[in-house]
Amino acid sequence: MPDMSTFKMDALFCLFKGEPGTRKSTQALSFPKPQYWFSWDQKMEGIALPMKLWGIDGSQIVYDDYQNWTGAEQKLKKLQVECPYKTIVVDNLGAAGDSINAQTLNVKAGGTRQDGSESGKRIAGIPVNTIEDFNAETSALQSLCKSLKDIGKYHKCNIILIAHVLQTEQKSPSGETHMSRTIVTGAKKMSAKIPGYCHEVYHFNMKGNFTEDKLYTIKTSHSGDDFARTSLPLAKEIEFGDSPLYDKWIVPAISKLNNMKSALPEKY
Repeated sequence: MPDMSTFKMDALFCLFKGEPGTRKSTQALSFPKPQYWFSWDQKMEGIALPMKLWGIDGSQIVYDDYQNWTGAEQKLKKLQVECPYKTIVVDNLGAAGDSINAQTLNVKAGGTRQDGSESGKRIAGIPVNTIEDFNAETSALQSLCKSLKDIGKYHKCNIILIAHVLQTEQKSPSGETHMSRTIVTGAKKMSAKIPGYCHEVYHFNMKGNFTEDKLYTIKTSHSGDDFARTSLPLAKEIEFGDSPLYDKWIVPAISKLNNMKSALPEKY
């Protein structure tokens, strides 16, 4: 039975979330290599420029484009047995959910029940998503997170989940409302569960406008509208700009945590 006396932070399980274009994928690229990418959005060309600007060897970035859950599930099983990578990136959860739902829809549209009637639901002859599709997405995304958790712990591999966010209206028990941003997935309950798998949740943001220099930042602490958290001694907000997040901020924070002594008196 392990205890925390010999604890050392050696790998991170992260959620990078934010609006498109806030450099989530770019900063995933800054993590240790070699890397493997589950490319659900099939836009790997988007990281070619930062890869070259940072002098990263392209052979250290390996990926597969996925259009269904079956292929990803097979890859996860292989990685559980053998993982030569130091970082695994899922880019992105919303596109993964879309692919899972599309796979379910295709099966339903072409299937039949025992009585010979067509399975699934159609409106004006068009197959449409139903709650059954969202159940499939929830199950697959749960399996994805649990498998990656096992892979990260066993192989001491960094895991990064990338997600887009959607602004929604939230109501408090007292009836007051405020706007907040939630992860974009088809299944609402699963979008709320995903952060629970991660000890690092960073909200990516951008300051400035089109005519000014854009300042890219992350929040590492909950701000009310944007949830975030960290288990590392990091600032509540980091302005990373064009600098690699991992080398400049994460590595020093991990070193500081691992070498930190308890601040409590011996009697405690």
